[in-house]
Amino acid sequence: MSDYWKQRALSQKDAYVADLISFLSINSIEDMSTATDGKPFGKGVAEALTAMLERGERAGFQTKNLQGYAGTIEYGDGEEEIGVLVHIDVVTVGEGWTTPPFEPDIRDGKIYARGAIDDKGPALAAYYALKMVKDSGLPLRKRVRLIIGTDEESGWLCMKYFAEHDQVPQVGFSPDSSFPMTHAEKGQINPTLTIAPSSPAETFDGWRLVSFVSGDQGNSVPDKATAIIDVGDSAQDETVLQEVAKQWETYLQVHQTTGQVEQTEPGQVRFSLAGKPAHGMEPHRGVNAGTLLARFLKAFSFEASEYSFLSLLSDILHEDHYAERLHMACEDEVSGKLTVNAGILRYSQSEGGSVRLNIRYPATISCQEYVEKLERRVDELGWTISNLRTSKSHYVPKDHPVIETLSRVYEEHTGLPANLLSSGGATYAKIMSSGVAFGPLFPGKESTAHLTDEYAEIDDLLRAMAIYAHAIYELAK
Repeated sequence: MSDYWKQRALSQKDAYVADLISFLSINSIEDMSTATDGKPFGKGVAEALTAMLERGERAGFQTKNLQGYAGTIEYGDGEEEIGVLVHIDVVTVGEGWTTPPFEPDIRDGKIYARGAIDDKGPALAAYYALKMVKDSGLPLRKRVRLIIGTDEESGWLCMKYFAEHDQVPQVGFSPDSSFPMTHAEKGQINPTLTIAPSSPAETFDGWRLVSFVSGDQGNSVPDKATAIIDVGDSAQDETVLQEVAKQWETYLQVHQTTGQVEQTEPGQVRFSLAGKPAHGMEPHRGVNAGTLLARFLKAFSFEASEYSFLSLLSDILHEDHYAERLHMACEDEVSGKLTVNAGILRYSQSEGGSVRLNIRYPATISCQEYVEKLERRVDELGWTISNLRTSKSHYVPKDHPVIETLSRVYEEHTGLPANLLSSGGATYAKIMSSGVAFGPLFPGKESTAHLTDEYAEIDDLLRAMAIYAHAIYELAK
């Protein structure tokens, strides 16, 4: 039956690509400055949700908007239901795009735009798959609901709201990972570490950290960092500043990156440095601009909390992707090692320092045990935890019927074995007790989620569309 769904997907190519260009053109980054009733995460996210729901209404589906937190597109009857969970919010864009991130551009069979692969491209493919099932007229025994989330990249408040106001499906998939399928997902510990600002000393001949800014997304590796330094008496000594500039150039060369140092006003110098972005679940694939900049600055003399801020970034967090220096290192056979990403780094003389961490712990590990380890270590370092959010891990046994069904569909479409995967990423699959993450990325293909020049291969999205349609039918028939 795979050929039937493949042909139907190919016949949708022109319509799908046109809709995809329109959909990806919507800037659906969370923007709380434009949040209102019915638009809890801002105007752009609300626009993307409305676009999906209106598309469903025009096609004759039952749709529902849950106050802008989530939406549903429903097909079929029956008490049992299958869930397909997607999200339409996207991460921030950063700099360095070849073409504007919300002006989709097709090059060599790939569509470049923020959200192309995470998750608006797959979300639209899943919608088209559901429509293909509806248009086929094949009988179903269960209802199918496409559930559209709006806050996946931030706090998952959308799914909390949905669970409080609607029924969460127990079985289904989320097209927000890789094929064959991800059946184990790490849990998350998301703390904000803080330290109060220092009281200015009457006599201090070192530098002062006026401000430090790096990162704007907890689950992304920061790709740029900026620090403004009051250099005190050094500003009067050209020889000292020239030596600092020389050390800075050497540091950039050693670490194979770019940056600048410039005097912004009398007595103040601004350092800026470029890193390499990566998804927070794989921090080792990026270069954290914030911790790298702190490592350079820490060589100079700063006051107490300023030095503590730079030391935490430099000595504890820099390149410690598996939290050994946080005393949290661990791993399991199902999902691998615990990881930590320092995603949002801030310091100001009025507010002090804050560091937002994204810690992803193995699927079979106790969350509470590792929260306690973190609390003890943070206390040892002289910091406090001002805010802490956790999310549970997720694991579906390999002999579960949903895995058997999706494995059979995947193997029929690809001819490849459905080897089960685990992930450090968190997807909506974990909302369902028996949910898995299912595609859209095929084996051997590059993941550009959260990266500059994010793209998806159009033919792969169509292949995924056919698999999703077949999977929906097999799960719901």
